[in-house]
Amino acid sequence: MTLSRPMNNALRIRPITSPVMAIATLFCLMPLCDHASAWSRVGAIEVTDHAGKPCFGLPKKERKRIGETPQVFGVEVYDAITPPLRQQWSFEFAYPASLPLPPGACVLYGEVPANAVARQTSMPLKPGRLYDVSMSATRTGATQFYSARFCLKANADGSLHAIQVRYDDALGWSPAVCLP
Repeated sequence: MTLSRPMNNALRIRPITSPVMAIATLFCLMPLCDHASAWSRVGAIEVTDHAGKPCFGLPKKERKRIGETPQVFGVEVYDAITPPLRQQWSFEFAYPASLPLPPGACVLYGEVPANAVARQTSMPLKPGRLYDVSMSATRTGATQFYSARFCLKANADGSLHAIQVRYDDALGWSPAVCLP
């Protein structure tokens, strides 16, 4: 005599009724999604000062991640304080043109590279204001683009100095380092 189980008892699938189980199931399935935005990242831009103007490059860590001389396809700078955010300057290259960015090189605010198209002519940057820069450049892995925040500080002699602004847990994105 052979014992057999009915097919409906072989595997029971129950609907998820608990919110905790629904959330746990969602997190377990997320790695299976190719297009999950949780896997994308924003790379860092290094903002340096060049005679009172900000200059945008890529730090050694990003260069190492890329593994070759990065190519810049466009840059945008926005006023990051006053909604609606106003574009201060931007340019882009028509595909397949780009700008190679060798070590130590950076894109100086307001200077549109040869063969690039200015989308917004440069507006004067004001001391003590927070600005956001994003760069479209060679991507690797999950990197979608590169970004940083910066401001200008007025010196006692009237000259300006560009300073990269880092996120502060207590102040958030604050241009306090650039206030007099």
